[in-house]
Amino acid sequence: MAALIKKDFMLLKKYVLFIIVIVFALPAALAAKSNEVNMVQSTMAFAFEVIYSEFLICRYLAMKEYQYPKTASFLCTLPYTRNMQVASKYLIYFIVFAFCCTAYWIDTLFVPNLIRLSSDLVIPVLFAVSILYSIYMPVQYKFGYDKSKLIFMFLLIAFPLFIAKANTTMIMEVLSNITIPVMLILALAALALSVMVSAKIFNGKEL
Repeated sequence: MAALIKKDFMLLKKYVLFIIVIVFALPAALAAKSNEVNMVQSTMAFAFEVIYSEFLICRYLAMKEYQYPKTASFLCTLPYTRNMQVASKYLIYFIVFAFCCTAYWIDTLFVPNLIRLSSDLVIPVLFAVSILYSIYMPVQYKFGYDKSKLIFMFLLIAFPLFIAKANTTMIMEVLSNITIPVMLILALAALALSVMVSAKIFNGKEL
């Protein structure tokens, strides 16, 4: 499994600088719009950072697999099952999320308008992004890189615009009615179910 994750990060090496810029710049840029420390603004900043990082990396890896379709077939001849190949993508999700948390924490040291990193900030974002990721991954495995691009465009363009125009205070109030442990359990359950669905789809495909 570690070798699969290492392989994916090797594919990302030409993309790393771009991702790092996004991870560090997005929260700072969004926080600059407010003159005071604001929980809603900070949560949105962190959420956008995670969404863009997770889905850009996910999409880039899918593009590489689309360009080299025999790679997955070759990996199956090694001791890497299809289930392991799917699971590695979800482990990368957690690694990227941890990196986003670290980057956000570093941003808070230099950007006074950002709320300090805490479970009240991290878990709601983990919950929301995990739901999106859990839906997107099986769709990508089902329809492939090319046909799933409309959903990707929605997540990176239309969804942030929708959130920007939505009543973010009301959204935060709704989320506040769900306890942190429940959100964490729901996020992990959604990802676990998504892994199983994605693996089932991938196992049924001809390589």
